[in-house]
Amino acid sequence: MANDCITINLNSLKEKLLTESYVAQFAQQIKYLLRHIASPSLYDPATYGHYGVRVVGNKADLGRFANVMGHEKKYMDAYLKHGLGDPKVLQDRVALEKAIFRFEMETGLKWPLK
Repeated sequence: MANDCITINLNSLKEKLLTESYVAQFAQQIKYLLRHIASPSLYDPATYGHYGVRVVGNKADLGRFANVMGHEKKYMDAYLKHGLGDPKVLQDRVALEKAIFRFEMETGLKWPLK
């Protein structure tokens, strides 16, 4: 199954130089994961050619990554339910930005979606 997964390897991302291709690849992987989280019923492996996402890294980095992804999901859900101008959506956006800041500071990786 590992060949059928998209693998986000946080350790190897740290070793690569911050190039445009690095950022683009990381952004595509995050977008793929967010699409899958946002609409799992619409997820079709035949469309994407993959059956899942595997995230690799040390425990602290994985925790920060999961935290940001949870905030991304919460913000998406609130935005879709209430619209952009709702105070709840704005609070979720601030919480997401804080989670991204912590991820970037603690992992040394740049979050590719802003």
